Amino acid sequence: MTKEEIAKLDQFQEKLLLLRQKHRQAVERNKELENALATRNAEYQELMQRFSEMEQNYNNLKQAKVISLSDAEIGATRERLTKLVREIDQCIESLTK
Repeated sequence: MTKEEIAKLDQFQEKLLLLRQKHRQAVERNKELENALATRNAEYQELMQRFSEMEQNYNNLKQAKVISLSDAEIGATRERLTKLVREIDQCIESLTK
């Protein structure tokens, strides 16, 4: 081999080593990003679950407020409930016909 060929071979080996190093770094970075994504997905799922629980609690509180009205509002609430029961009865009657 000539000196020129040896020099080109050395350059090629250096570039190959650099390319391998960059590949390893890219693989490591990819693993880091995958781990970060998995963490974010877990956090997202946890937040969505908390949101659902809070939404359910909010709906329960709204219903509890309707049920736990003051004495002055009990009569009006009773009338609304009676009206709703009548409407339900009418729907059931319509469905059975």
